[in-house]
Amino acid sequence: MMDQRPWALIILFLLTATSVKLLSAQEVEEQENYVSDILSKIYNTLIRNGEFELLGHYCSYSTRPYFIRWQLKFKTKIWCPGWTLVYGTARDKASVSNSLQDAIVNFVQKAHQEGVINEEDAKPWLQKKQ
Repeated sequence: MMDQRPWALIILFLLTATSVKLLSAQEVEEQENYVSDILSKIYNTLIRNGEFELLGHYCSYSTRPYFIRWQLKFKTKIWCPGWTLVYGTARDKASVSNSLQDAIVNFVQKAHQEGVINEEDAKPWLQKKQ
């Protein structure tokens, strides 16, 4: 009977160690999921998609965050389906509103160069750039 006892203790120890390892692996996975969920929610609140009217035309925009040199920046793209294939962009802006504003100005500049927008309509937007 004494000969079986060391083996039983070793088996019991191995089962306990395995159980603890499995539990800690599950906890780590739950923590990773939790952190991933938090980061996902933060990222999704920074992403902006929307619609607006520009010079009587329906336009859409999409703003995305990104990091450059440990700083949060935003890039925005604007397009106006059904009006023109021209699109406006802005990058490296520190706020969503600045990025959106600069993308609109960029769109107006490009649309003016393509002849889609006349000088009179473009002037208020182009003055904002100066």
